[in-house]
Amino acid sequence: MQPCNATIYEYFSRFAAERPDDVFIFDGCASYTVRQAFLAAANLAAQFGRAGVTEGSPVAVVAARTVNTVLCFFALQFIGAECVMYDPRECPQNCKFLLKDGVLYNEGRGTALDMSPRFSEFSPSCDSSKPTIVIFTSGSTGQPKEVKLSQYNFINNSLDTAYIGGYAPDDINIDIVPIHHVFGLALIFTAVVTRHAIYVPESLSAEDIIGGIIKYGVTRLNGVPSLYLAMADHPRAAEVKSLRCGLIGGAPCSREQFVKIESRLGLTLIPVYGMSECIGISCGSFKDALENRCGCVGKKYSMNEIFIADDGEVLVKSPAMAAGAVCSDGWLHTGDLGYFDGEGYLHIDGRKKDIIIRNGNNLSAVAIEQKLLRLPQIKDVCVVGVGDEREGEVPAAAVVLSEGQTFDNDALGKIFIKIEVPKYIRIVPEIPLTSTGKPDKQAVCALF
Repeated sequence: MQPCNATIYEYFSRFAAERPDDVFIFDGCASYTVRQAFLAAANLAAQFGRAGVTEGSPVAVVAARTVNTVLCFFALQFIGAECVMYDPRECPQNCKFLLKDGVLYNEGRGTALDMSPRFSEFSPSCDSSKPTIVIFTSGSTGQPKEVKLSQYNFINNSLDTAYIGGYAPDDINIDIVPIHHVFGLALIFTAVVTRHAIYVPESLSAEDIIGGIIKYGVTRLNGVPSLYLAMADHPRAAEVKSLRCGLIGGAPCSREQFVKIESRLGLTLIPVYGMSECIGISCGSFKDALENRCGCVGKKYSMNEIFIADDGEVLVKSPAMAAGAVCSDGWLHTGDLGYFDGEGYLHIDGRKKDIIIRNGNNLSAVAIEQKLLRLPQIKDVCVVGVGDEREGEVPAAAVVLSEGQTFDNDALGKIFIKIEVPKYIRIVPEIPLTSTGKPDKQAVCALF
């Protein structure tokens, strides 16, 4: 497959022309057909243009998961404005790093936007290769970093995913991933490129998610393991009958957790591997056998190149890659450690920075987590390295116990060699998470 240079405006206009009356996006109160959503976004784009927004203009977007936010986002993409996506849970005073020169808010001033799906004179003039989305890394291990991405990046990722993601014309994808994050934005772009509907739930509670899936016949979702596990543990999980496929990524998921999610929710999980700097690196296929989906992160996307460096780091070249993330050697250095098996499936062993050096021995935090999750009394875990005067660095584990269970220290000797045994174990009610659902390593380190 060759990369495509079309814009999201071109994809959306063709979608609206060919399937105008299909539902495109809805929540519990509002619903837009494909044509209505396209016209509403074009109408908004014209209003933004009259307000002085042009191609390349930086516009801060409070990226709440709402129908209106999605329509405004598409409008700004039609223009080619630079959407600076920020977490709606952050207060403005804490978001000064988002904009170098600009006003995050100006109390008492504003312009009401007309969200109606009516025709408006609008002439798109956007270059798909220019940056139009600014996001920030999750900051799970440090200060969030700015990443600039283009429509070219997202559209080509969607095209690659379309062939292996099991998409169908009648799909309804529930939006439960943050749209200030690459995973959530990929969902929005892919809905237009592969032509299916988006349902926006009232909240991210397992109750609202499960209830919405049952009520509206949702067929697929994107999510992180923690969210899938919360759904699988919900009392109404057995009532879910409509789900077909789910993309899962953002954090490690053990085989036991993978099987539990599939069996309780009745769907096929498809592992995906990407990051803020490269939307999609590898992806499983809905046709893969269970053993090839739960033990790896799939095969490389067709338009990607992946190279495993001598130290095990995964390097990538991709049309889904942020231009500013490329090193002088032409590769994006992911910071992840991995390897290919004999069938071409990519396996991730963890982050280079998550390697714990204990008495000169390299230990993988992810490998220790996977072993701990084999114990039936452990529901969830996060392992970090903490400084130790004698051993240099030692593993420390924050552990969530299964209901009614107690921790059995003697069980550690059955799953670990001596050097792998965590020196510190702390029982916690839940693993601290970032706003994108990833384990917050800084918060976990602070526990020890």
